[in-house]
Amino acid sequence: MGRKNKRGGKKAGGEAAGSSSSKAASLPALSVNFNPKDVTDPFELLDMCVAALHDKYASPATRESALASLAGALEGVVPLDEATDGRPLVIFALCGVSIKKGNAAPAFAKEARLAYRAVGLLALTLRNGGSTEILAESFPMLAKTLQHAPTMDPTTVTAALDCLATVTFTGALGPEEAERSLKAIMGVICPNPKSPNVISSKVTPQVVAAAVSTWTFLVTTASITDAQRKADRAAWNAAIASLAGVLQADDRAVRMAAGEALAVCVELNLTQYTPRKDMEAVQARVSDLSIEAADKGTDKTLFLEQKGLFKQISAYMERGERPRMALQTSSNRREAIKASTWAKIVQLNFLRRFLAGGFLRHVKGNKLFKEPFDVGADEKATLSIAKRKLLMKMEKGMKMNRELTWAIKNVYCLPQGAEPPERNKPDQLLKLGWH
Repeated sequence: MGRKNKRGGKKAGGEAAGSSSSKAASLPALSVNFNPKDVTDPFELLDMCVAALHDKYASPATRESALASLAGALEGVVPLDEATDGRPLVIFALCGVSIKKGNAAPAFAKEARLAYRAVGLLALTLRNGGSTEILAESFPMLAKTLQHAPTMDPTTVTAALDCLATVTFTGALGPEEAERSLKAIMGVICPNPKSPNVISSKVTPQVVAAAVSTWTFLVTTASITDAQRKADRAAWNAAIASLAGVLQADDRAVRMAAGEALAVCVELNLTQYTPRKDMEAVQARVSDLSIEAADKGTDKTLFLEQKGLFKQISAYMERGERPRMALQTSSNRREAIKASTWAKIVQLNFLRRFLAGGFLRHVKGNKLFKEPFDVGADEKATLSIAKRKLLMKMEKGMKMNRELTWAIKNVYCLPQGAEPPERNKPDQLLKLGWH
């Protein structure tokens, strides 16, 4: 009987354990409570977003909300110091996970778009050169995304283009890195270098316009010297030929982006070695677009915008008349950023679009933008990679603080039983998404 009772006890215990296990399996998984509305401290908000992205039980909607809140926090110029704070590396690694998911499965495309934006904002926010590592680690995936642009969601490709432009500006240490990114972007516009004036028909006009705009922004920051122009004249002539081809597009937004790009190229003397007949053809096309008549059913707002833009470009190319822009930065309209070069106008337009609601906060609180965009600054002063390097005192080999990141990896209130994805050493963090 004792033996029977023992077996029975075991059986009963087994049934109890099985029942308990079954109940546990039926219970909802423990998950981070993501509710950013009541959070006012930006660092607390960052930690909450990171915890939600760490949470393996988080729903797609929660992850998207966390990434949107993360980007919103970074719009506010959070004073992150990657040398003494472990958050930047964790944020960058987790964004890489979202991007990898979104690139692999269309269902997660929105998550990838939000993550691309967060990475760009993070690069603009860092103080001590961590953006150099962001560029180094993210470029392979960004370049691969652009190579597959024809098969990807257009808005995801556009987000990747914006991300590449910002991380290159903030992280490039020399002209080689800027040229590498410019080449990757131009590959979206003109995939066959042997036919530079043949524009890709496999990507949408939205993607072409975005690619031209990001390419132009990067060119304005590259500080290209006379020696570089001469040495790379074949490449610049090919780029001009591609932009001239884009100028023939049916889509107005695409034509406008190409017009601005060509105006910048003329201003920066990148057309110095372009054959005269080619530039005469460009000027003729610009002149035609400045007096183009509206067709029936034309979007009048965009049509008038195009006409005004090409009148300015034509006046600049033919008579050297510089454009003028004054961007109000205060509610009383007494403060404004003034621009009188195409390069500065392109930079302002790109940053206003990318930073969205955070534009004025970055202009006033981000030291990257202080010199060219401060009230009363020189109307011709622009952002440049060379000036940024001096300002940030960046050095080769500078990295985000891995050891500190590893030491505080459990600070994010992970749900009970969940393990952080990094298991063995800090370098494993980046392998989550970017490798």
